[in-house]
Amino acid sequence: MRRDRLGRPGQPVLEPRPYGLGEPSHARSGADVIATFESHASLGLGPAEAAARLDRFGPNTLPEPPRRGRLAALVAPFRSPLVLLLLAVAALAALLGHLSDAVVILVVVGLNATIGAVHEHRAERSLAELRRLTGRSARVVRGGLECGVAAREVVPGDLLALEAGDAVAADARLLEGAALQIAEAALTGESVPVVKDLRPLAPDTPLADRTNMVYAGTHVTAGRALALVVATGGATEIGRIAALAAHTAEPRTPLERRVEGFGRAVVAVAAVLFVAVLAVGLARGLPFTAVLMVAVSQVVGVIPEGLPVAMTIALAVGVHRMARRRAIVRRMGAVETLGSTTVICTDKTGTLTRNEMTATAVVLPGGRRLAVTGAGLEPTGAFLAAGEPVEPGDVPGLVELLEAGALCNDATLVGPDASAPVWRAMGDPTEAALVTLAVKGGVMPAALREARPRRAEIPFDPSERLMATQHDGPFGTFVVVKGAPEAVLRLCATRRLGDAEGPLDDVARTEEAGHALALAADALRGLAIGVGPGGEVDGRAGLAAFEGRVTLLGFVGQLDPPRPEARTAVALCRAAGVRAVMVTGDHRATRATRAASVA
Repeated sequence: MRRDRLGRPGQPVLEPRPYGLGEPSHARSGADVIATFESHASLGLGPAEAAARLDRFGPNTLPEPPRRGRLAALVAPFRSPLVLLLLAVAALAALLGHLSDAVVILVVVGLNATIGAVHEHRAERSLAELRRLTGRSARVVRGGLECGVAAREVVPGDLLALEAGDAVAADARLLEGAALQIAEAALTGESVPVVKDLRPLAPDTPLADRTNMVYAGTHVTAGRALALVVATGGATEIGRIAALAAHTAEPRTPLERRVEGFGRAVVAVAAVLFVAVLAVGLARGLPFTAVLMVAVSQVVGVIPEGLPVAMTIALAVGVHRMARRRAIVRRMGAVETLGSTTVICTDKTGTLTRNEMTATAVVLPGGRRLAVTGAGLEPTGAFLAAGEPVEPGDVPGLVELLEAGALCNDATLVGPDASAPVWRAMGDPTEAALVTLAVKGGVMPAALREARPRRAEIPFDPSERLMATQHDGPFGTFVVVKGAPEAVLRLCATRRLGDAEGPLDDVARTEEAGHALALAADALRGLAIGVGPGGEVDGRAGLAAFEGRVTLLGFVGQLDPPRPEARTAVALCRAAGVRAVMVTGDHRATRATRAASVA
């Protein structure tokens, strides 16, 4: 669907020229990058120019890995020493007039090759169908109009319009941004969303620190932005990784290595036996033809003709069983490789865990701690005090804490529908957990945000580790602050104790800091939330202006819960003699707790 974005006419078509020369895009200003790619900061490319560049640079897709053709798949099994020896014996038998023997051997060898080739063709066809069904789309600005296009049609010089929930279609230099955060785990391994800005960086800045760039294969968790595409397809960072992987030699499976070694031994034994029979027969004066047939029959008797077919059938059965479990296996040898696995190294975030932050504990000032049941984004659960359910409205200060967490928040919780039968979040996972927590406590974020509209904000600053928002209330404006416990405590002068406020002197501050440390000791990520009356949020002055004006409302402890099936999977690995190793950058105490939750 197209809509008028700026109400201006489209730009004229320009002649393309080579791009990517000189300093990298992250080291240039946005205006310099726009000039290099002959685009426009607000109009983008014209439709005709975009079409011309698509013809020039090709579609925005990763190069297809080299596929083994049908003929190559048929020829592959003939590289085995056993099969080569069988072919030699079949040829020799045919020359001696024993056609029936030769035909039987050739049928066995041909059946083995056909089974493998047919399976590989089916797997390739299934993978191609999956790629076709998972085509992505992107929003670009062309001729001043924002429109949706297939991701494969994005070209260098396009203006990408990004907002929370979007997948980044190509590598791009940020031109405009508002509280933009990008999840780059697929590219850099960083599990926490990266906060982006627009400032040029040093040319030698590492990939993970290029905060003014967005990359294909990542997705937006919060904020919105406009970015100029600087690389597509195989020229993207993810494309370079794919190219490195494509040129990696495919290792031989343990079964292939063992069979190859066994085949060489059989060939050596067969050769010695063949020479010995010939020598003995000729020494005794027997006819050469008769001796040769006896030698050939001995060689054929030594070779296990049914072994290649038996292995192929066994692997095909394994592939069929994997398919019943919704797993596509391209090469049959991979089934045996799985059976030879002794150690599995697995990522934590999103693999052993659900990659959905969940608030599991609330600590109110003074030390009253409440447990929260439920996992993931589904807003069902209860608040427990000493193991007994309590109503949030009966706990002084709890509802105010939940409301503040929902207001100083950019995430949105979306309920199940026909297209997605599960709860999902638009925005940062940490903020989505606060929205889910608020709904569990009876707070409706949409209605609350309408009744307390946001007037200004200071987006999350990784150096300050804080975020602040200003809202209108029934008694004037107020400011909500959310962030790391030590950062919020630095701004607080009072704390909410039930329905009253108490001073936050040095003793009380140390006490509250201990409550935050207790959450960390339980492998929970702690967030502190505070509120201050009046004042204007000034992004230039930062949060220093709020020092001594904030009242502490409490702490929220979050974790990424383990997947329900993770414990079963780890138990099955141990039962099979496979050691499972969790790979994570968490603190030692945190990773020990996480490992124990799935062990």
